[in-house]
Amino acid sequence: MKKLFSVSIIICMLVSAMTFGVLANDPTPTLLWDFGEDSDIEQYMGNKAPANTLIWEAEDFYHIFTATGNDPYVSIDLSVPDVNQIWWVKARVLNKSSATAIELFASTNGRSLTGSECTHINIKPNHDEWQTAIIYIPDSNVETVNNYKSVAPLTETYWEGTVDWIRLDPMWKEGDDGSDSGGNMEYGEEIYIDYIAFFPTKEEAEAYMSPAEKAAAGDVASEPEQSVEEPAVEETADTATAEDVAEDATPAPYTADLISLTFAAVVFASGVTYELTKNRKKKEIK
Repeated sequence: MKKLFSVSIIICMLVSAMTFGVLANDPTPTLLWDFGEDSDIEQYMGNKAPANTLIWEAEDFYHIFTATGNDPYVSIDLSVPDVNQIWWVKARVLNKSSATAIELFASTNGRSLTGSECTHINIKPNHDEWQTAIIYIPDSNVETVNNYKSVAPLTETYWEGTVDWIRLDPMWKEGDDGSDSGGNMEYGEEIYIDYIAFFPTKEEAEAYMSPAEKAAAGDVASEPEQSVEEPAVEETADTATAEDVAEDATPAPYTADLISLTFAAVVFASGVTYELTKNRKKKEIK
């Protein structure tokens, strides 16, 4: 009986380990700004900071943000109780504008915006491919503020405690003199955003993929291998802190994989248990 119990425990541990491995590769963001026609994100936009020189429209799985003047922004009025749960940020965009960064301004611990919270997500300008970028907020915040903001230099991140809301500046580039001119965008410039997602760890940020990314990865996997000059995968942007980034073509597991894996393990466990029980009864009869 002890042998049967030990085998059962081992099988359960194997099933749990395999299940955890699958789930770890398909993480849930702590905070997700999910854009597109099926998203409810617009009901959380513009209450804390109304839109400034910015309009938007939902299409398919993304929103198109269009600048109507300099310094386009709007607040995303979603809170997080602990900033440590959103240190890593991943964004997927199609940037048709001349912007070189997306800006995030977080109101934390009930403080108003002063500039010290400004954090850049660096992106490629005038690009015709979807790109993803990952940043580590503490590093990017310090670098952004010390390079562009006329406030006291930072030695550590200004983000702390609770996150009450975050202002999204979807398009930013430096002024002609290299300074922060507040956006410096031209009328009609556009950026498409699939999502901006926040995570506690780098591994989760790298593993996360939206449904559109998964579909794109499937399309790439089914196509013939391309030459180096004509890559089939989507390109990845550099980040403000030179952190590693996640490429859109990375495959991700699906729910069906988890179900099949669990079912196979349970069938195997049942077979082992049956054989051990049968052998034990035969010994008792003898």
